[in-house]
Amino acid sequence: MGVRIGRTSMKLRNSENTSPDWAEKSVADLVEEPVAVALPKNELGMLLPIHLQAKCIACHGAIDTIAAPVKKALATNYPNDTAIGYFEGDLRGYFWVEVPANK
Repeated sequence: MGVRIGRTSMKLRNSENTSPDWAEKSVADLVEEPVAVALPKNELGMLLPIHLQAKCIACHGAIDTIAAPVKKALATNYPNDTAIGYFEGDLRGYFWVEVPANK
């Protein structure tokens, strides 16, 4: 159906998860509400905030609260990780969706 879905953040774990161009300003501004954007060719872009849940702290919390095996796995798999230091309820990032125009 041509729908594209991804996730992004202002503090990336995976450097391949950068924001689509149309979402960059909202991400930089830390927008807390869903955003709908009219894209070229009558497409629709949606940006949906992700807030940290308690279970997310195990990998995204303060560095001194992350278990040693998790720290090691993160360092191995994401050597440029910046996605730590969060607390429950914090804005962690966004899901983005691009929907093509009806044909």
